[in-house]
Amino acid sequence: MLTKNKKMLIERLKARKGRLRESLVLVEGVRCVSEALISDIKFRFVVCSPRLLNTKAGRDLAIEISNRGIISEEVDDYNFDKLASTEHPQGVLLVCEEPKQKLLEFSGLSNQRVMILDGIQDPGNFGTLIRTARGFGVSLLIALDGSVDPWNSKTVRASSGAIFHVDIVPAPWDEVYTWLSNNKVKIIVADSDGQDVSEVIPALPWALVVGNEGAGLRSEILSSATHRIAIPMDLGLESFNVGVAGSILLYALTTQVR
Repeated sequence: MLTKNKKMLIERLKARKGRLRESLVLVEGVRCVSEALISDIKFRFVVCSPRLLNTKAGRDLAIEISNRGIISEEVDDYNFDKLASTEHPQGVLLVCEEPKQKLLEFSGLSNQRVMILDGIQDPGNFGTLIRTARGFGVSLLIALDGSVDPWNSKTVRASSGAIFHVDIVPAPWDEVYTWLSNNKVKIIVADSDGQDVSEVIPALPWALVVGNEGAGLRSEILSSATHRIAIPMDLGLESFNVGVAGSILLYALTTQVR
């Protein structure tokens, strides 16, 4: 039976302040929980309802949860729906520990790709970029100050669980710039006035920086750039959504070989 304390904990994790204080992550849905289980993340407990068994993927996940010996709390569908924050709950919710990593832990990036998010506010955009980063072999994603909490439940869902397979480090720009310089990482920034991305073939290691949905990149990042790149577009279109733009730029950079 799910205790009152665990119910209260789940409610706290839905708010930024509570999640940051607890350093825990709320994961909902069969896909995201399944991805978490095959990562190195540390689990606290899972909450399941009978609805989880309605699909084969759900039944497989229930077996995996049992086989792994993870603490599992059972509630009925009605009470599960009150706990969940998704519109169509799938009957499974996981509470796990937030990974804590620092930039200084990462070095030897001679053949690596990095992505830096500057002030990305929308969890959907952030999650999309995490998923794209995983798909195109980005080894490290850095969230600059002013960005949405990478581990809030909406971002986790938007990443479709990819967040559990990409190293994500929050850090201020001055620390990041020093780290990039020390590791000889080229700084490539998304800039609408930049060079056509198809004409840029940077040698590794490099970091692609994309900026806030409205304000774009801060000036100190633009002035530090090794390359400024843009997506050529029809004159009738002003710009792409940052999630789309970042994904296109990553594809272009990773498919051009030097």
